[in-house]
Amino acid sequence: MGRTSPAAKTVTGELLRQWEAHLNAGVRAMQASGLVDAELDPQRTASALVAAIQGGVVIMLATGSSDHLESAIDLVLDHLRCGVGAAGPPADAVV
Repeated sequence: MGRTSPAAKTVTGELLRQWEAHLNAGVRAMQASGLVDAELDPQRTASALVAAIQGGVVIMLATGSSDHLESAIDLVLDHLRCGVGAAGPPADAVV
């Protein structure tokens, strides 16, 4: 089964959809707990995180360096942390 076969595309698409759905649920849970800004769009944030990881992995495979992957993830995490409030998340929070 090649990477461009209809079956491979279907499986890959479904796995990415499931992954994004889990991330979306995680963002919503963090919003409900006050760990991230309630104004964040959970779907866009989940999509951005998937794209950041996938793009970073492609570059890492091509270059042997994880710098791009780390930078992309750091930026998405920074986005999650923005606007939580002046005091930030609770001291015992893991974000």
